[in-house]
Amino acid sequence: MITKLLLLLITITTLTNVSYASFPITEDNPQTELIGGVNAELRTYRSGNPVWGILSILSAALGVLAIVLSNPISLLFFLLAIIFGAIGFKHKPNGLAIAGFIIGILPFALMAAILIVFLVGILFFDWSFMIM
Repeated sequence: MITKLLLLLITITTLTNVSYASFPITEDNPQTELIGGVNAELRTYRSGNPVWGILSILSAALGVLAIVLSNPISLLFFLLAIIFGAIGFKHKPNGLAIAGFIIGILPFALMAAILIVFLVGILFFDWSFMIM
């Protein structure tokens, strides 16, 4: 069983390395255009680059990882996901910013729902909890 798994991993690694640059690379790239000595491929981080969406989804993923590892810093990551997602909405909303924003809001909504259930139970149904 282990030899089959090892053979599978070697095959996958070999295929990814071989197929990485299997297309011809030429020196004259017709997509690059020089205008007045300035490269036209300069990135503008203001409009086209989804930096805030990437930061938002990355923060949300770190928050989920922190929950899995039972780390209380997860709420900080979710708060950062909400902030970065909101900034991503301001510049140019994309799927990453929306997903990070929604994943960041879910834990806070869940905590609010649990808090409301406990408060309603304590106030109206006379729940009592033992303090240790």
